[in-house]
Amino acid sequence: MELTQTTFTVGKYKGHQLPRVLKDRSYCRWLLKQEWFKTAYEYLYNRVKEYDPTVYFIKPCPEGAAGFLETYSYFNLVPPMDVKIELTDDEKACYSYYVATVDDLRARIQAREDKGEVNIFAVKAPVKWLQKFEAETELPRLAFKEFMASYDLPNITYIIEDIKKEGGIEYKGAKAFLIAKERSVKQEEHWEAILKKAYDEDLGTQYKYKDCIFDFLCVPTKTIFECKLGLKDFDEDQYRKYRIALEEYRLVYIIGYDCVIHISAGIIYTTAIGDYELYQQEILMMKHPSKFDELIKDFSVVRIDDLGVLFGYKSSVTHD
Repeated sequence: MELTQTTFTVGKYKGHQLPRVLKDRSYCRWLLKQEWFKTAYEYLYNRVKEYDPTVYFIKPCPEGAAGFLETYSYFNLVPPMDVKIELTDDEKACYSYYVATVDDLRARIQAREDKGEVNIFAVKAPVKWLQKFEAETELPRLAFKEFMASYDLPNITYIIEDIKKEGGIEYKGAKAFLIAKERSVKQEEHWEAILKKAYDEDLGTQYKYKDCIFDFLCVPTKTIFECKLGLKDFDEDQYRKYRIALEEYRLVYIIGYDCVIHISAGIIYTTAIGDYELYQQEILMMKHPSKFDELIKDFSVVRIDDLGVLFGYKSSVTHD
């Protein structure tokens, strides 16, 4: 392996070049908070700090621009053929779909303005836009989500919220999305603290395997830890990730703050044994149980007072 000034020689991207690392925006934000990275890797630290991927996708507002339709950043996206950063073919497809979706929102606002509507921002949110993405591009929706995350482009939901705010409209879809996102981030931070204490440098975060992103990986034991807020969060995408992970790794699901499911052992460890025994009973009465429900319906449910002991120590981490 040839080392250059932009080669990472430490951490989850050891051996990778800077452009690869820059796509992991959450990891970059974490790196910038680390004093050791700032002092020991000053050149890389400055490159990470300076990098703003949005400049490749958002044009400056036209001179003399006025009004939301002309000044809103995401109504001034660079046309796909004019993007100056190197993109993969899949990323080009993602960006083209992104631009088309945002352009459609702008066109509908403009149409309402042309008709003299009282509130031009009262447009309907796109329906099943992720399903349409999959149908039009033949790519999984995860590819689209990863593309937006890699370049700090906001989810379509955020853009709709901005539009609604401009018209003084509360967009409940965005509010629910943001609440769920905040809860998910807090849960992952809670378990990262516990797993880091247990596995230290052997724990990787946001691990990518065969186009799937997993929350945590313990390298020596080849164990993936995947956090979910609740059992009802499992859908076809999650089941697909589960099947892919089992090709090479052991898989442990962490549910909320009260449950750890060890897939290969067929055991549900929980501090709330009654809740999970009841859920297993409910599975038997479901008309259309998910594939994950079918998987865990016969698992043993084991009460444990402190889930931290599963990882080799007594937990002292608290959550809100």
